[in-house]
Amino acid sequence: MGKTFGKRLRTNRQERLLSRRDLGEPGLAEREVSLLESGRREPGQQMLSHLAARLASAPGCPPRPGGPNGALYLGLCASQAWDERSYFECLETAVAAAAAARAEGDGEDWFELSLLAGNARLKLGHYRFCIRQASALARHPQARGRAELRARALELLARACQGAGRLPAAVRHGREAVDSAQEGPVPAEVSLAACLSLAAALTESGRVSQAWEYCRVMLLPLAEAVPDTLLAGKAFWAVGNVAFRRGDAAAGVRYHQRAAALLSPRLDVGLWASFNKASASMRLASGLHDEQTFTCIRRAEAALAVVGASPGDALDIIHAHGRWQHLNGNYARAVDLLSEVWDARGLLSPQTAAEVALQLGLSLGRLGQAEAPRRHLEESESLFRLAGAPDRSGHVRTLADALAEHPGPAR
Repeated sequence: MGKTFGKRLRTNRQERLLSRRDLGEPGLAEREVSLLESGRREPGQQMLSHLAARLASAPGCPPRPGGPNGALYLGLCASQAWDERSYFECLETAVAAAAAARAEGDGEDWFELSLLAGNARLKLGHYRFCIRQASALARHPQARGRAELRARALELLARACQGAGRLPAAVRHGREAVDSAQEGPVPAEVSLAACLSLAAALTESGRVSQAWEYCRVMLLPLAEAVPDTLLAGKAFWAVGNVAFRRGDAAAGVRYHQRAAALLSPRLDVGLWASFNKASASMRLASGLHDEQTFTCIRRAEAALAVVGASPGDALDIIHAHGRWQHLNGNYARAVDLLSEVWDARGLLSPQTAAEVALQLGLSLGRLGQAEAPRRHLEESESLFRLAGAPDRSGHVRTLADALAEHPGPAR
C-alpha cells in the first residue's frame, strides 16, 4: 500500500477543519478513517464517494461539487490509482481532476493535481511531456510565490530530464530545486527529494566527485537527522549509489545496508522493490556477484510480483540477471538476456541503454566474437555522449580500444 491517497485525504480533511469522526459519519468509524489516512487500508468505490461527499459539504466551507465529476472525488481516485501503481489511470484521472479544480476556482489544488499528473507521466516514461509540464509548473506564478511548489516542480523537471538522457539539464534543474528548497521553510520530504534529484543527476553525468562531496555535506547530515525512516532510507540509498559509482564498494554496501534496515516492505512494497533492484544493479556494476546480490534481485522480483512490474521494471530485472550471468562466466546466457533488453531499448533512457550495450558488447567479446562487440561498444559510447556523460563515454572508448587490440576483455 502507498500513502498518497491517505496524505491527500488527511490534507482535505484538515483544510476543512473536520475531525476523523466528522468525516466518517455516518457509517464509517473514526478508526477506519485513521487507517485510510495512514495507508493501512484501501478505499472501495462506495467509500470514495462517501468521503468526497462529506468533504464537499463540510460546515463553514464554500460548497464544492462532491460527485464523480468534481475535483474532490477525482483527486482521491487519482491518488488511489497512484498508490496502486496504475499510472495510466492515475494520469487520466489527475488531468481530469486538475481541470475540475481549475473550473471550481481552486488554484492550489490544480497545482497539486498537475504535479501528480506529471509524476505519473514520469513513471510511464513520457519524458518529453513531463518536461513540458514540469517546466510550465516551475514558471507558474504560484511556484514563483512559494518555494515549496517551485522546488517540487523543479525536482520533477530534473528527474524527467535525467530519464530523457538530458543530463546537463538534469543537473541544472536539480541545483535549482535545491536552491528553491533552501529559500524558505519547506517540508523535509521536499528538501530531500530536491537533494536526491541533484545527487542522481551528478552521478549519472559522471560528476561523481561532486556528487560525493554533495552527499557528504548535505545528504548524510539530512539522513542522520530526519525522523522519517523512509526519508532516511532514501538518503542512505542515494549515498550508497554514489559510493558504488566512485569505486568504493565497501562504503556502497555499508550505506545500502543502512537503507535496507529502514526501507521495510511493510511500509512501502513498491519502494522496497525499487531499492533492491537498484542495489543489485550497483553491486553488479561493482563486480559483486555474491549471494547478497542475488538476494537483492530475488527481493525485487518478489516485491514487483506484489505491486505489479512496469515494462521498465521487467527490463531492469532481466538486465540484472544478464549481468549476473556475465560475472559468473555464463556468457552465452548473458548474451541471450542482454539481447532481450537491448531489443526493447526504446523503453530505456539513453544512459541505461548505453549500459546495456556496453555489457552486451563485453559478453559477446567473451564468446570470441569481434564485429558485434565493437558495434555494441560504439553504440554505448554514442549513447553516453548523447546523454551528456562524457566520462562514461570515454571509459567505453578505452574498452573498445582494448577489445580491438586484445579480444576478450576483462570482466
